Amino acid sequence: MKSETRQPRTYRSPLRSRQAAETRDRILDAAAARFAADGYGRTTLAAIAEQAGVSVETVQANGPKRALLVASFERAFTGDEGAHQIAEREVGQQILAAPDLATMRAGIIGFVAAANERTAALWRAYASAADSDPEVMATLDDMYARRRTDLAAAVAGLVARGAPIADPARAADALSFLLSPEGYEQLVLRAGWSREAYAAWLDEAVAALR
Repeated sequence: MKSETRQPRTYRSPLRSRQAAETRDRILDAAAARFAADGYGRTTLAAIAEQAGVSVETVQANGPKRALLVASFERAFTGDEGAHQIAEREVGQQILAAPDLATMRAGIIGFVAAANERTAALWRAYASAADSDPEVMATLDDMYARRRTDLAAAVAGLVARGAPIADPARAADALSFLLSPEGYEQLVLRAGWSREAYAAWLDEAVAALR
């Protein structure tokens, strides 16, 4: 009779898992700060490690530099990492559950204005890296596609609450342009608009979508 070979059980301590997650969050926050301050090309893993207060080996174990760039942007923009639709996240579900048109429009604009403010410099590093790294460009293309899907859902929600939008596909394209990081940079960082003026302009522009 053959004896069964038992595989050793793998056990992960909840404490260790929590510590590993906290360390990764610290690394991603440090990566976001360094990429935003120094750009993608000049940022080193050693600089990220120093800011995070961990070893270079620990940073390396959490991914190559391009992966840290993508994950740090996702975390900074939405609050957590991962290639998920915003509509699948809690913040997106809250926006899509808004009781009326004005509340939904305010939710969309409030989220995007705050996210663009948090990630303006980091976005420049991301876009610059995509120009020279095909793998980063692939993640950027995927992000654009997910954003377009999210905005189509947002437009559908606006229409369901009475927005007079006759061409939802065209409105989603326009919304992508209006809410873009590039628009935030042009109006707030270069033209000197306040965040309040930027948000008020967005509200007028989104309300005018047809």
